[in-house]
Amino acid sequence: MRCTVVVRGDLPPQEVRGYIGRIGRVLEVEEVIEAGERPRKPSDLFVVIGGDGTLLWAVRVADGLPVVGFKKGRIGFLATFKLEEIEEVLNDIKTGKLKPSERTRINTLGYNALNEISINSTAARMIEVEFKVDSQREISFRGDGLIVATPTGSTAYNLAAGGPIVLPDIPAYVITPIAPHTLSLRSIVISSDYEVRVKVRFRHTNPPLLSADGIPIKSLKDGEEITIRKGKPALIYTTPDFFSNLFEHLSNP
Repeated sequence: MRCTVVVRGDLPPQEVRGYIGRIGRVLEVEEVIEAGERPRKPSDLFVVIGGDGTLLWAVRVADGLPVVGFKKGRIGFLATFKLEEIEEVLNDIKTGKLKPSERTRINTLGYNALNEISINSTAARMIEVEFKVDSQREISFRGDGLIVATPTGSTAYNLAAGGPIVLPDIPAYVITPIAPHTLSLRSIVISSDYEVRVKVRFRHTNPPLLSADGIPIKSLKDGEEITIRKGKPALIYTTPDFFSNLFEHLSNP
């Protein structure tokens, strides 16, 4: 089995060489790239050494190939395995003992997001957001923006904005307003089969920013509408006990 290794950009070269040596005892290492770089050679698996940001990049460039993450960062909701078990985990993957789980992604303008697509005000002023779920009535509010999160992303930006946690295998999205200037609007959980159309309006000179997994896509124009729909799924190897992983990280920020 051939693999591409994706490492956090600030790791010392000597430390990286040590990890590559351990991976090479189990798998054939095709190339080593840093988060932000794109692979040049084909492989069967992406092995991540870093935190969730590094893993999110690996999922983006893997484009449907399986990804496994070993935690070397502050957050490990996605990069759940420990570095000391790297050879054991990779051997379980190689022999088929460990299977990847399919994770829902969402798409807008050709960008697939594993965690969320967000619209954020870039000025210290509110924007007007209008969103429509399939043929349902429009919902409008003024605030700092909007998050449309996957179940995987429900523990990320969505959670920080007050949204609910959704188990990864539930086919749903979470729509969470960011600091809405109203008492009547909270997060909404919808089927992942629905499309969400979002329109923004603003009167100031700083346009709101559209992002996918924290990576900027474009600045939005006044009155511009985008459509968010189901994207190409991702394959991730992760620990099976979601709640143990969840409460370990919520209890140890």
